[in-house]
Amino acid sequence: MRWTCCHTLARAGIFIFLLLAARPLYAGAPSLGAYRFDAIAGSAELVSSLREISGIAIDDDGRLFAHNDEEGTIYQLDPATGRVIKRFYPVEQRWYGRDRLVGDFEDIAVVDGYFFLVTSAGDLYRFEEGDDGREVPARKYETGLDERFDVEGLCFDPVEGELLLACKQWPSDLNLKDLLFGKKSQRKQKKPVYAFCLTTMRLLDNPRFVIDAQAVKKLSGRKGFKPSAIERHPQSGTFFVVSSSAEMIAEFSRSGVLLDWRNLSSSVHSQPEGIAFTRDGELFISDEGVMRGKLTRYQFNGQ
Repeated sequence: MRWTCCHTLARAGIFIFLLLAARPLYAGAPSLGAYRFDAIAGSAELVSSLREISGIAIDDDGRLFAHNDEEGTIYQLDPATGRVIKRFYPVEQRWYGRDRLVGDFEDIAVVDGYFFLVTSAGDLYRFEEGDDGREVPARKYETGLDERFDVEGLCFDPVEGELLLACKQWPSDLNLKDLLFGKKSQRKQKKPVYAFCLTTMRLLDNPRFVIDAQAVKKLSGRKGFKPSAIERHPQSGTFFVVSSSAEMIAEFSRSGVLLDWRNLSSSVHSQPEGIAFTRDGELFISDEGVMRGKLTRYQFNGQ
């Protein structure tokens, strides 16, 4: 399927039609309260090569995929046991030949059979699924973001046909007045979430929404909120954001309004780095570990 970004179509004057057509995809009501984080539905330790597991994603067939922090190797995992079903290797064409992807990879998304990986410096790679042990060609897309933004999360929004990239930082060129009157400090509390259009394969200029870490602190009492992963809830259409630094999970509206939050127990989640949902709302969180990574599952108790 070829997705068409609503932002692009709006310029053609058919935004209203698309909005109405997209409405059944989400209800917008908060859904974080439908999970009991004191009642784990299941957990699994992962292979040692996934000690630094980063992102996870679940495709339309319910298959769970993961990657680690420093290599672009893609693992298909059994959601119940964490067993590796297969692994394959995206490669990039260089002047001297092909190299397997290496970098600071932060998150993964699967859209209509295509896989997307993003680095902390904003490099986005697209590739198709590979058989076990095989290499697959990957194409790199420049987003215009760089290491100053510290990209951490990636997810797909089917309503707009866009990938969302959640950043830890929002850098800006500040003048002396900004520095004197504290705007630098205020800017540091803002965490932008940008949209990458899958029609034009370009990043939109302005953030889709901005997470206000100061507002999160005021409402939740937790300071230092920085996104570690982001995912769209399949039932409500809201966005769940995991923050390892603040040891919490928060739910935001499509415009970035904080709807709800829950603290994550450090005894269960040592370093949460990834989040994914099944179609029926079952929630998975991946954690880095000292020796092994971990996958934790929570049941959805909603309608």
